[in-house]
Amino acid sequence: MKKSAYVIGGILIGFVVATSTSAFADTVKSLIGKKVTGEYTVTVNGQKLTDKGAIIDGRANVPVRGISEALGADIKVSGKTITVTTEKEVVTSDEGSSTANNSNKYSNRSKSDLEEILTVLRENILAPNIAGRAEIAAEVERLISENADSQIIKSRKDQLAEYDARISQTNADIAEAEAALAAIK
Repeated sequence: MKKSAYVIGGILIGFVVATSTSAFADTVKSLIGKKVTGEYTVTVNGQKLTDKGAIIDGRANVPVRGISEALGADIKVSGKTITVTTEKEVVTSDEGSSTANNSNKYSNRSKSDLEEILTVLRENILAPNIAGRAEIAAEVERLISENADSQIIKSRKDQLAEYDARISQTNADIAEAEAALAAIK
């Protein structure tokens, strides 16, 4: 009786380990096979970080710990969640209105920072996304002309939608950075 309980217990433990490992592998798979466009030096408030940043599949990936330490923020990892907290100073004007809630995320940057941000947004994020979108769009047209499988065409059209969303977001970021730069000049 004890022997069969051990066997059943072992099978249950094996099942739990096997399913949790595959679930973890699915989350890691999200970056597997993605195109790395380049590796970049990350500078925060004039301080170069030792860790490098990368553009992966048209998105900027930066070392969270290095950035949070450079900004004086606390970083905590709990399970699959990374929490970054800062004590942001609230600056009030003579009228008593708060400027910490400014809707432009680039408003408190220096002119040189904004110019660098615009260069990165245009050259390292927007341009690769536009090029990647053009490749996928050409492939979609080719697949349609060849009467390819509808699932493949749908998959490529979904990729086009992802590129469109990234391009739209990057254009919005460029507009915000340009507005912040114009406010300085």
